[in-house]
Amino acid sequence: MEKIKLLRRLALLLASGIVASGIAAAGAPAFAQSWPTQPVKLVVPFPPGGGTDLLARELADKLSKKFGQSFVVENRPGAGAAVGTEYVARATDGHTFLFTSSNHVTVPALNTKLRYDIFKDFKPIVLVADQASVLAVDPALPGKDLKEVLAYIKANPGKFNYGTAGIGSGQHLNTAYLQQLTGIDIVHVPLKGQGEIIAELLGKRIQVGFLVLSTSLPYFKSGEIRPLGVATAERSKFAPDIPTIEEAGVNAFVSRSWLGLLGPASTPDAVVKELNTAIVDLAKDPSYLAVTDKAGMTLVNSTPAEFEAEIRRGYEQWKQVVATANIQTQ
Repeated sequence: MEKIKLLRRLALLLASGIVASGIAAAGAPAFAQSWPTQPVKLVVPFPPGGGTDLLARELADKLSKKFGQSFVVENRPGAGAAVGTEYVARATDGHTFLFTSSNHVTVPALNTKLRYDIFKDFKPIVLVADQASVLAVDPALPGKDLKEVLAYIKANPGKFNYGTAGIGSGQHLNTAYLQQLTGIDIVHVPLKGQGEIIAELLGKRIQVGFLVLSTSLPYFKSGEIRPLGVATAERSKFAPDIPTIEEAGVNAFVSRSWLGLLGPASTPDAVVKELNTAIVDLAKDPSYLAVTDKAGMTLVNSTPAEFEAEIRRGYEQWKQVVATANIQTQ
């Protein structure tokens, strides 16, 4: 009799355990579906007004409608994007994310004393878009194409200037990379941004510069500045007549300028998946496509794994360029 009672009790315990585990399993997706439970911050580590900020604000608007919760952009510029990036690395509320550019890999390649680790402290969510940059020159430089222009510069070492947005900027790293691959000797002139690079090219005080394709197209069309090649692996759909730099004769030159979303390392995988899916789905939205096209952005919409691979590749590329050129920031 006691044996029968014991067996019955054991059966009841097993049954209650099965029910409890079933409740837990049912509760897991419900928890994931309840996110977000408060306003979501997209931290942009740059001042308002640039391409990264523009796309972040468009995403915030679209995601607010998708999730029925506010997505807001918060600009936290400083230290070449390190200030805002570190802020997100330390976030623990599950509702703070980083919307940034490929500075995410160039800054740590230049600065080994950062208080965050781009691999350990972040979880890639989606590489959203690429922005092409173009190697452009003063039209007065002799040569019918990139090869001939570079040959002329190489034959006149130290006689020509290139402009950048400052030491360690994307334009500086791109030109250092070009010098390493071609052996040209050209003088660095640090400036304050693309607007000043264009002004100095037009004024013929510099002869070479890397420019953002979307905002420099009018100068290419007017003939005031001459494009020689886009830095991306493929031609841009916005200027298909401009060859890639590699295609034009500089083997292995590829410099990717991307915009993407990352979360702190603690971000649940379910949230990563939800955000990735929501942003990738925006490629079907004509109003979103109109904004990205106008800004000269080519949508990528990667998987999290593809984005992580690009971060690792880019970091290794620029780390080697910085070391070879011995670039040191103040």
